[in-house]
Amino acid sequence: MKAIIKNATVTEENAHLVSFAQTIDFTQLFDHIKTFAGISCTFQPPEIATYRDGGVYIEILSDDIASQAGVFGKILKRCHIQSGSGGVCSDRENDGVKYWVIISLAYSHKDGGSNGMELCHAWYTDSEGWVFKDVGSDSGEEG
Repeated sequence: MKAIIKNATVTEENAHLVSFAQTIDFTQLFDHIKTFAGISCTFQPPEIATYRDGGVYIEILSDDIASQAGVFGKILKRCHIQSGSGGVCSDRENDGVKYWVIISLAYSHKDGGSNGMELCHAWYTDSEGWVFKDVGSDSGEEG
């Protein structure tokens, strides 16, 4: 699955970052998340967007997975896998561009309140493909 442009202001300075973001195939990332979390879900098409300063990021969001939260499903109103921090930026080490993202579990309670937690960190470059570092693991796993 590839990302779509939404709420992105493409400028001369960030056009190469937006172009790079459009080439990323997110299928391997989504499969990794589902395997690591032990869930079955569908992800919405990733959305490429920009910050006010022109920085490029990609929003990731799954469908609601509260029904798969076991005993916690009784108290959760919503539960999603989503992107937290992240962005598309220059990769000085490899003289190219990379995408990095922190994938989080975000949830809200039926009685109010919300919270979240990190699940994994992921990086993507054309030369290496996907690299994952799951929360609780000691080393990264190349995709």
